[in-house]
Amino acid sequence: MHEMETRLKRDPLKEELVSIFFGGGTPGLIDPKNIAALKNKLLSHATISPDAEIELETTPHSITLEKAKAWLELGVSRLSIGVESFNDNELKAIGRDHTRAQALTGIETAIAAGFKNINCDFMYSLPTQTLSSWRQTLDEILNLAEDNAEIKHISAYSLHLANNSPLFSRFPKESVSYPDDEIYESMYLELTEQTEKNGFLQYEVSNFSKPGFQSKHNMAYWNHNPYVAFGVGSHRYYKEIRSSNWRSLSRYMKDPLGDETYEEIDAEMKIREAIMLGLRMRSGIQLDTFTSKYGFDLLQKHSSTVKKLVDGGLMHLTEGYLAITTKGVPVSNSIIAEFF
Repeated sequence: MHEMETRLKRDPLKEELVSIFFGGGTPGLIDPKNIAALKNKLLSHATISPDAEIELETTPHSITLEKAKAWLELGVSRLSIGVESFNDNELKAIGRDHTRAQALTGIETAIAAGFKNINCDFMYSLPTQTLSSWRQTLDEILNLAEDNAEIKHISAYSLHLANNSPLFSRFPKESVSYPDDEIYESMYLELTEQTEKNGFLQYEVSNFSKPGFQSKHNMAYWNHNPYVAFGVGSHRYYKEIRSSNWRSLSRYMKDPLGDETYEEIDAEMKIREAIMLGLRMRSGIQLDTFTSKYGFDLLQKHSSTVKKLVDGGLMHLTEGYLAITTKGVPVSNSIIAEFF
């Protein structure tokens, strides 16, 4: 609270908020009164759009009927539930402390409380995971969504771990427990095909929504819009500055206004980031808009790269949009790197 108060007094927000996000941890565990206090403090320094989206992240076993109703009362309009898998062995393998049964109960409780816009997060390419078990998880969430219209969004991320991840102590990086590249690609293809068949539109590499229910908060990131943030390890991008707080709780408590990282984003870096973020969107980059906004003709500057990728079936150029194809998505990081 002190950090928020100090930062916003020092650098007042002039823009109207289009989203508020409580996440990047397990805010579902804390007393809703603390969430309300944070929201009230923020709004004492900022104005909010009438149709703003207020989102809260939670683990499924943190959801109770009482807490879910309290979240709704304080204005939370989108609940994001970290299910990760409907397979108990996979949940145990990645160190999650909930079970499949608790995940299902958490979703049911959120619906019973009155949430109308629920996202469920999943992961694939997990240790011990097979293509068959991934299909079972997908079948389960898509069947749930068919029976419960409140499930409006599915996020699914492939497992990417830092070298010092605790998971490597149980499953070393080269362990055969991880799906190989061929299975990984099959998992992604299964994900995109099954979500599309069930009415979820893929609008970003890892995100699928019913029409009109894209995450407003995440769209701000991908559209390269500014955002502010508060708390341990939080990242912000505002007034051409990207910075982050200390990741260490003890360091943050001693120095809540200190920056672990701080970078001024110049024109060249803005263009690089806009390319990277824009190509994560399935619609891709609208070339005329990009040129107008950044003064950079992407098609002209990278004509040979674009031709090579289009000819290889990894990108397509349609009606003024440059986008990565479905075939190219599993290697999207390599494709984006071609522009740098």
